[in-house]
Amino acid sequence: MKKECIEHLVEGPRKVLVCITIQQNSRRLIQKGAEIASNIGGEFHILHVEKGESIFLQDNAAQLVQELFEYASELGGEVHVICDDDVPKRIEQFIKENQITTLVLGKPMESKLTQKIEKNVVPYLNRIMQEIEVIVLEREEKNQEEIMIKKRRHRIQTSI
Repeated sequence: MKKECIEHLVEGPRKVLVCITIQQNSRRLIQKGAEIASNIGGEFHILHVEKGESIFLQDNAAQLVQELFEYASELGGEVHVICDDDVPKRIEQFIKENQITTLVLGKPMESKLTQKIEKNVVPYLNRIMQEIEVIVLEREEKNQEEIMIKKRRHRIQTSI
């Protein structure tokens, strides 16, 4: 049913854009974007907009970028990396230039910085890009069993 709704709203090719950050959790977003693109028979794009002039200011950024590029390419995605000081505006510009029909974002972690980003970026994009579908995926939480195993290991190591 959802596929039919999207098909009626959009003329021409459908295009899915996944906005990522340079972190391992972005693999999940890339996978979901690939799934959506496949389901609607659309193009698949991945975008990382880094604030500033270089994406390689973080530790291990080059390695993570390479891994994410390879993973996205395996799933049929086209990867775009852009540096700009105004992240929301740059995402908006990319969406318009590439005629994106579906936008996939991840819900940021709960910190002051990410709350500010979520408060500014997501509503901004929803407001100005009303003609596209915006999907915000919840963060994956570690399952309780995994947390308990780590706690037990920590107790064992500290008691030795």
